[in-house]
Amino acid sequence: MTTLTDLEVAALRAIFLETPELALALERQLETLAVIKRENSGHGFFTTMRVADNALAVDSPSVLGLATHASIGGLEHGFGFILFMRGGKLHMLEGFAYSPESTHELDLAALQFEIYNQPVQRLG
Repeated sequence: MTTLTDLEVAALRAIFLETPELALALERQLETLAVIKRENSGHGFFTTMRVADNALAVDSPSVLGLATHASIGGLEHGFGFILFMRGGKLHMLEGFAYSPESTHELDLAALQFEIYNQPVQRLG
């Protein structure tokens, strides 16, 4: 599969909105993106992406997305998301299940979901 699922697009766009100063540039990268690998780990998924060489890089942290989550049909507690950047470009989206339920049987391209944002509470 070389395109993003609806869940992946919605999660990425919600993560972009967490850093409004980068959102427009990240949206432009999204327009040039190709999926090069997707893995359902059983505890969530990893989607590795490649952005066009000529897409402008952004000055960002290497990890984005600490407040984007989703309720997922078929999972009691849903997913959290982390976006990994490499060289200022979109690199990998991780979706991780908040519960011990296996995600192996989920069709990632056909999930019913609702994205929401809630800051992660840090302990300590």
